[in-house]
Amino acid sequence: MVKALTDTYSAFKSIFIGMGITMRHLFTRSVTVQYPEVRDKLPERVRMKLHVNIDDCIGCRLCERACPVECIDIGTIKSTDDDDLGETSTGHKKKLWVDNFDIDMAKCCYCELCVHPCPTNCITMVEEYEYSTYDRRDLIFSFSDMTPEQIEEANRKLEAEEENKRRKKEEARLAKEKKAAQKDADGGGDASAGESSTGKSPAGKSTTGESPFGDADSSSAKSEASGDADADREARREAREARRAARKAEREAKKKSEE
Repeated sequence: MVKALTDTYSAFKSIFIGMGITMRHLFTRSVTVQYPEVRDKLPERVRMKLHVNIDDCIGCRLCERACPVECIDIGTIKSTDDDDLGETSTGHKKKLWVDNFDIDMAKCCYCELCVHPCPTNCITMVEEYEYSTYDRRDLIFSFSDMTPEQIEEANRKLEAEEENKRRKKEEARLAKEKKAAQKDADGGGDASAGESSTGKSPAGKSTTGESPFGDADSSSAKSEASGDADADREARREAREARRAARKAEREAKKKSEE
C-alpha cells in the first residue's frame, strides 16, 4: 500500500514538473526562425560570398596574388592608345581590358585576404549565403562583362598597334644605321684626303680601327628581347583562350547532359 502511494506521488510530481516547464515556456518569446520567410540579422563583417564590381576593376591582379588557395583567375588585355576606358569611382585611370574575372567559391576559404589589397575596393564580401548547388562547376562565378566579339576586337587592335610600333622602331633603327654608315663613309673620305697630304688622319691616328658606331650588337639584342616579350605575351594570351574554351566546353556539356 505504501509503495503504491509512493509511486502515485512520484508520477504526479513528474507530471506537474513537466507541465510547469511547458507553461513557463508557453509565455516566453520564441527563438525559432521561420526560414525562409524570416531570416536572422547577420553580424557585422560577416564573410559569406565574394562579389566584384567589374566597372571599378583596373586589372591590377593584386587580389589574385593575395589569394592563398588560387580561387581567383583574372585575364587582361592592354588597351590601345585610341581607347579611353575612363576612370573608376575612386579616380583610378583604367588602362587594361578585363576579359576574364572568375572566382571559384568551391575553393574559397573565406579569409578575405583578397579584399584588402584592392586599390579601388571593387572586390568585397557580401551577405549572400544561398548559393548552394549540386554541381561544383556552378560555383565558378564570372564577373567580366566583355563579349567574345569585344575580346577579339581588343586583341586585334592591340596586335595591330604593336605591329605598327615594331615597324616604326625597325624603320628608325635602319635610318639610324644608314645615317651612321653615311657619316662613316664621309669621315673615311676626309681621312683619306688627310693621309694623302700628311700620311696621318686628322686626329693623328690610323683610320683602320673599329667603327665608332658600335650599336649594331645592341640593336640586335634589343630586337631579340622584344621578340621574347612578344612570344611570352602571345603564350599568355593563348593560355587564357584555352582556359576560356575549356570552361565553355564544360558548360555546354553540362547543358547537354541536363537536356
